Amino acid sequence: MKRILVGFDGSHGATAALSWALGQARLHHADLLPWTVLPEQTDMTAGDDVVLEALRQAVKDISQGAAELRLSRGQPAAELTAACTDADLLVVGSRGRSPVAGLLLGSVSRGCLHQAPCPVTVVPDRPRPARAYGRVIVALDGSAPSRHALRLAAEEAALRGAELHAVHAVSWDPLGAELITPDVDDLVAWGERLLAGELAEARVQARPVVVPGHPAEVLTRLGSQADLLIVGCRGHSRLAGMLLGSTSDYCAQHAPCPVMVAPGPPPESRMRAG
Repeated sequence: MKRILVGFDGSHGATAALSWALGQARLHHADLLPWTVLPEQTDMTAGDDVVLEALRQAVKDISQGAAELRLSRGQPAAELTAACTDADLLVVGSRGRSPVAGLLLGSVSRGCLHQAPCPVTVVPDRPRPARAYGRVIVALDGSAPSRHALRLAAEEAALRGAELHAVHAVSWDPLGAELITPDVDDLVAWGERLLAGELAEARVQARPVVVPGHPAEVLTRLGSQADLLIVGCRGHSRLAGMLLGSTSDYCAQHAPCPVMVAPGPPPESRMRAG
């Protein structure tokens, strides 16, 4: 990660996002770029100027002078994602509000998740114990996005000196036409084989964790004792509920820890794989 961009509107959620991004920038020795998107066709008033000056001061205070606020005009999700490259990280709060009209990060965080060319981290604004759990969780389902998430998670765990947990949640939604319905032991055994294969192929050391249940609920629950949860933007599986597109959205909204959503692998990686 060469740069870390942060959507900033002065809200509690944006403040939490900027504080988290500051630590992330230090881990990666990356540039920190707080970003405020102004409404495209709204004339600034004297009151708005005061608010913007307050935002600039807040950025200096939170970043301890390590960053300055950047401004642009347009649609927030479009502006933030257009400013990113695949070598960046985009950080947003789970929701926010601002005295300046249109700076509602809560309404654009999902847009950033689906449009950004780089990983996006959503930082919750809910109070949490100020402690490190020493654990990074990554969701694996056998898809290309989840493999990319695994590589990111291995790097994040190493930088933090944290234990990496590779989680595969299993459940079965009967269609009514199956000749054989797997039981929980079958599902867990399938999950264990999947994790073993994925970790061996990626040459990543991680603790494999197979949990019966819906992926979104399992990951959100496990995130209560993790420093970071990393999921792919979407995935696939023949097991019901393993579509990481919906899972990533749910985790970003409800997980108690920061959630990093990884896009698919870069184009050059897909070409090498092919």
